Amino acid sequence: MMDSTPTNVMSGEWLFSRLPGWVIDTLSSEQKEAIYKAAEENAWGRHPVNIRFSLPGLGRRYFLTVVGGEEKRSTERRAHEKHRYPLRTAANIFFFVGIAAVFYLIGIVAVALQTSLVAF
Repeated sequence: MMDSTPTNVMSGEWLFSRLPGWVIDTLSSEQKEAIYKAAEENAWGRHPVNIRFSLPGLGRRYFLTVVGGEEKRSTERRAHEKHRYPLRTAANIFFFVGIAAVFYLIGIVAVALQTSLVAF
C-alpha cells in the first residue's frame, strides 16, 4: 500500500493509499492511470481566499477552513450540494451564534475601555 504523505495526498495518490493491496494488484496499469487521473481532477486548486487552522478543545482538535474565489461548480452540482450540505443545521447555528457573541464581547470591551479612558 502507498503511503499517505502530503505530497501523495495532493497528487491524487490518496485514493490508492486507502485501497487494500489485493484490490490494487487486480487493476491493470490502464485502470490505475484512469483512476489516478479521475481522483486528481477533483483536487482543489488555488483559491484567492484560503484560510485553514485548527484549534485544540476538550481533548480533541477542531479545524476551520474558509475558501473563497470564483464559482466553478455547475448548477447541478451546486443544487446537489445545497441539499447534501444544508446551511441550517444545529452545529452551524451554534457556530454563528458563538462568532457573533465573540464580536459583541470585543465591541463591549472596546466601548468599556474607551469610556474608562475618556473619564480620566
